[in-house]
Amino acid sequence: MSTSTRLINYEDSLTMPENRFEEIVHGESRIMPPPNPRHVDLIDELLSILLSQIDRREYRVTSSGAGLGVERIPLTYRIPDLMVFRADAYRRDRAETAGNDPYIWTVPELIVECLSPSNRKGSVQELLADYARIAVPEVWLLDPKLPQFTSYRYDSGALKQWLAAESGLVTPILLPNATVDLSGLWAAFGAA
Repeated sequence: MSTSTRLINYEDSLTMPENRFEEIVHGESRIMPPPNPRHVDLIDELLSILLSQIDRREYRVTSSGAGLGVERIPLTYRIPDLMVFRADAYRRDRAETAGNDPYIWTVPELIVECLSPSNRKGSVQELLADYARIAVPEVWLLDPKLPQFTSYRYDSGALKQWLAAESGLVTPILLPNATVDLSGLWAAFGAA
């Protein structure tokens, strides 16, 4: 006898208790361990760097663990470590989204994920495929253990590797006035 599990749909998710360590991927709940403090330090450092270089009237940067809606059927939402939005698109999304909808449905300009030894997000390829589904212009994967920075840019329906580096300065494609020195991120993590 087979047992079937009903997938979580969008409407179900609106009645579920909030869990900041849960993503729903293709209708299935995935509980993630919390990020370790070094991971948090790295993301906080990147947040600080970006906020010091962008016009906050034009951009909204969040590292608060907000759920990014990918698709409603089957429900998929991810919780990126950091997202950068155009402020007007973010405000429009909040105005057009129902008050009980916990997800952000506008596409960020940049998503950043800090990889961890526990592989808390699951398959990197599946994660990139979800972000490609909503045509995120750029995704940064930070692997502080190596250390390794990898940028993926959206092209022809997929996120394709654009740059891999261990050190140096990097600039997001849609934020030309923001430059990040990778050594500062690795130092924040404690890998330098």
